[in-house]
Amino acid sequence: MDLHMSHASLSRRAVLACPAVAMSARAQAQTWPTRQLRFVVPFTAGGSLDIVARLLSPRLQELIGQGAITENRPGGGTIIGTDAVAKAPADGYTILLIANSFTINATLIRNPPFDARREFTGVNFLCFNPHVLVASPRLNAGTVAEVVAAARARGGLSYASSGTGTSLHLGGLSFQASTGAPLTHIPYRGSAQAITDVISGQVDLMFANLPDAVGAVREGRVRAIAVADSSRHALLPEVPTFDEVGVQGVVSNSWFGMVARADVPAPILDRLHSAVAQALAEPASIARLAQVGLTTRPMARPQFNEFLAAEFERNGRLIVENGVTVD
Repeated sequence: MDLHMSHASLSRRAVLACPAVAMSARAQAQTWPTRQLRFVVPFTAGGSLDIVARLLSPRLQELIGQGAITENRPGGGTIIGTDAVAKAPADGYTILLIANSFTINATLIRNPPFDARREFTGVNFLCFNPHVLVASPRLNAGTVAEVVAAARARGGLSYASSGTGTSLHLGGLSFQASTGAPLTHIPYRGSAQAITDVISGQVDLMFANLPDAVGAVREGRVRAIAVADSSRHALLPEVPTFDEVGVQGVVSNSWFGMVARADVPAPILDRLHSAVAQALAEPASIARLAQVGLTTRPMARPQFNEFLAAEFERNGRLIVENGVTVD
């Protein structure tokens, strides 16, 4: 090659090459997939993402001619499974199923072996459930105003979560930022013991996954204070949202999505997005997800990527401003 080739010549070649690259990507998408997909779930088996993955696989078989196997790759706070996808071929066959932790860990985890913001792109927003702020009956507070007043009167209240850096933890930080209520975080290893200690009064408050808290609320073992969503939830229709009671900006939820390596050809990702969106929109899928308290919220791929960018920024800000660290 002539090392002195002009910039204009190089530019013309690049322009001429672009249509060829685009045509190649479209052709690749037309033949994709020729084998099963692999859904990597960076959590232990049996959780919400497993339910979603197994719901989607038979429908993908019908819609695009191939189903998906679910591969649970837990460990390292989701880093192990995420890294496996980051290092997989960019051919559209290895897909990562994610939760809030994907955007939280981008700031929380020091020196991860990948850049989640740059190395991945959104495929589908899958489903969502809001969190509900619950209080111990011993607190003697049944509204947001009463919780905030009690926190100020006592010099602070305690709130439990399923662990440092989890969405439940950050929900408490979001509530604290929105209300100015002084709170002390008590992390647990999982939600079960956390809500048990709220019931007993050892801890005052907790943001809980709404489906997990419904039984305790209905039995009067905890008080539901408010739901962190734009509207009331069908499982707890009597409980107001934070917006309804005049408290803006409280964000606390569990959401699930699907991402792939950013260099997977866009036509492949668009085809996968369309198939997944169609499967999730079917009445049987909506009903199955509702059984475990999950709601679908359709998003186009650009919209989902905007959502991810906003979550990276919001969660990163909460972590940095509050000095949240993990070992």
